[in-house]
Parts: sequence; structure tokens; C-alpha cells
Amino acid sequence: MSDESGSRQRGVTSRGIDRVTDTLGHEATFVAVGALAAAACVVAVAVGPGVRGLVTTVSLVISLVTLLMVFAIQHTSSREARALNIKLDELIRVSEGRNELIGAEDESHVQLNERRGQLLAERRRTVD
Repeated sequence: MSDESGSRQRGVTSRGIDRVTDTLGHEATFVAVGALAAAACVVAVAVGPGVRGLVTTVSLVISLVTLLMVFAIQHTSSREARALNIKLDELIRVSEGRNELIGAEDESHVQLNERRGQLLAERRRTVD
């Protein structure tokens, strides 16, 4: 998103990473991966008899549970970050803060670094 001050949009790669992160953190993805894990375990048990099959099944289950936990953590982290950004935007909106900072999380890293530099320079001027 760009604002009235003409800030640069984030790059295609950055927006793509956000889409992937949102998809991986979605509840439906968690359920789908869980269903795939259960199906894979059933197939592994049916196909791989004996000790070797058991070891393979256990390894598969551990790997899939780890993958599920990554999705669960991503979902929680994404939801909390969105909620925090909404709360901060509201605080900026109702305070004497700069309204152009609302939605800054959608800006490029370069633009964010420029804003940070400006804020640090202003802080140094007020301290001096």
C-alpha cells in the first residue's frame, strides 16, 4: 500500500512471502496437514510391516507433527502480529502521533529504515 506521502510499496517477493505466511498460518492449512499426516500414518502402518516399517512410521509421524507445529506457531504469530498492528494503529489515530505511520507494516524495508532514521534524527534534535 502506498500513502499520500508517496512511500514505496514493498517488493513482489516480500508480498509473496506474506501470502505464503498467511496461507501456512491459516487454520485450514493446519487441518489439511493434520489430515495428510493421519493418512500417511495409516498408509505407512499398512504398507510397512515389521520393525523397519515401525521405525519408518515413527519417523514419519515425528516429522509430520513437527510440520504441524510449525503451521500452528505461524498461525498464532501471524494473528498476534495483526492484532498488535491494529491496536497500534488505533493508538496512533487517537493520539497526537503521526497518522502517516498507520499501516507502516505494509511498507518496504528501505522505507521503514528511512522512517526510523528520520525518527532517530528528530529524537537527537529534541535531546540536544
